[in-house]
Amino acid sequence: MKILLATYWEIPHLGGVWPLMQRLAHALADRGHEVDLFGNAEAYYHVFNRKKRYMKSDYRPLLESHLNGTMLARSPIIYNTELDRYMMELVLARLRLADYDLIHVQDAIAGRAAARVKPPHVPLLVNPHGSLKGEIRLLIESNGLPNIQLNLLKSYYERMETAGLMSATHITTSSRWLKQIFVQEHGIPEKRISVSPYGIPIEPFKAKMRIPNEYLRPYGKKVIAFAGRMVYLKGIEILLHALKALQAIRQDWVCWMIGEGAERERYTALTAELGLQQYVTFLGPRQDIPRLLALTDIYVQPSLQDNQPLSVIEAQIAGNAVVVSPATGLPEMVEHGATGWIVPVHTPDGWCQQLNELLENTALRQKLQQEAKRQAAEHWSIQRYHKDIFRQYYALTGKKV
Repeated sequence: MKILLATYWEIPHLGGVWPLMQRLAHALADRGHEVDLFGNAEAYYHVFNRKKRYMKSDYRPLLESHLNGTMLARSPIIYNTELDRYMMELVLARLRLADYDLIHVQDAIAGRAAARVKPPHVPLLVNPHGSLKGEIRLLIESNGLPNIQLNLLKSYYERMETAGLMSATHITTSSRWLKQIFVQEHGIPEKRISVSPYGIPIEPFKAKMRIPNEYLRPYGKKVIAFAGRMVYLKGIEILLHALKALQAIRQDWVCWMIGEGAERERYTALTAELGLQQYVTFLGPRQDIPRLLALTDIYVQPSLQDNQPLSVIEAQIAGNAVVVSPATGLPEMVEHGATGWIVPVHTPDGWCQQLNELLENTALRQKLQQEAKRQAAEHWSIQRYHKDIFRQYYALTGKKV
């Protein structure tokens, strides 16, 4: 088969979607299928594996002549999103979509764009990795926009997400939480949605855990770690205030903050303001996360919204005691009291209390670590995940993968 894996978001990037696309492409290629990876970039759209670029400057003047002066211009965010989406449609129309047996997109915006230009006989699998409506709401609210702009943006992205989902031949997602969002808030029939939890290559990950780097576990201290985007919806500010309270109780720990993002400078400044520089270290984006997690005792994910973060999967495979918020898809990943702990959102004192107990109670911490590692090996297999996806490919195309 010839398959197009596509996204509206930039590729390559630091988030979890790009590794998923790459792994899926490699698995399909190993089975003899032809796969193209299509995505966004600042100045162009591109077919990444073919190094073929389509410059946005070739399309922008024509589209701006049609969009300028319309109601879209009232909101720069909406205007630029629509402009970019229309450019995506024009580029996709040039890719000879009729030659593909299947189009598998990674978000609702790409779903809407592909549906508007693809031939009717080519099935479209829409595979969102989060709630666009929910993420936009949190990001916009964190910027303190006036209510009239806030309501306009909420309405726009909700309509965009619904249109993208409705355009699908079928929808797949990794969590039951996200499926229910699509059913309850977007009116998608349940039978049109499949749930396939993620997976990663476990043995290669374990091998990377054993590769030494410049970091060592600090003498006499336990390591707390977070890995992900440095943005509002990850709940990092809540975590930092919890760590400030923890520092007042005990000092036998450090926290490694792994990742990059738009809010990193603000969180670094907040760390200094709270007097936590000796305890909290921002490591930036890293290629050696498996090794860092091998040195970690407690992994934290205090997100306000998260579907099924790969970092939690990796932390469980590494044998960390995992503490997460009950936000969205996270409770499906952790069995409270058995493979980790679930702590309420927006409760720095609650997070401090649970972290303190895990640091204090070695037997409890080790029990959570061992059980998380055991269950992770069974549940997060990349082979199981690909088998689920390939089963859906067969249902859509009638062709075996």
